[in-house]
Amino acid sequence: MTQEHLLPSPPEREELRALPQAPRMIMELSRMLRFRARQGEAEGIMTQNTARLVLSHLAVHDGVNQLELVKLTRLKAPTVSVLLKRMEAEGYVERVPDPKDGRAVLVMLTERGRAFDSERLSRISNNDQTAMHGFSAEEEALLTSMLTRIRQNLLEG
Repeated sequence: MTQEHLLPSPPEREELRALPQAPRMIMELSRMLRFRARQGEAEGIMTQNTARLVLSHLAVHDGVNQLELVKLTRLKAPTVSVLLKRMEAEGYVERVPDPKDGRAVLVMLTERGRAFDSERLSRISNNDQTAMHGFSAEEEALLTSMLTRIRQNLLEG
């Protein structure tokens, strides 16, 4: 079974045909990359984008308090609280007393959390290599430049 059969695509729309096609191509590529990065992962809290965001920040800033995670992720405090409870229940994070301040609690990745992050980074790396196969450094730089312009247009618009 091919990837196309596993990842449904939206129907062609006559109303969109006269518009620039690049934005929809970018959306399709983004969906494909996300789908490939998630293949083979278990069910549970880590299927949520917000949980992945928290985990990725902990992979870089392990041992921060919950308020710092709120600032880093820009998620609402109740959202982070609920995510951490579920991530802790599923074994991805643990809360430990802050050795500098006995009243504070730090959030740390567990071995399971580190393994999940490592496996995810590996899948992302493989996807990136597959997606850019056959492109020269100059072609990649040109594509990156064009995508940066699109992102800037959207930020300004």
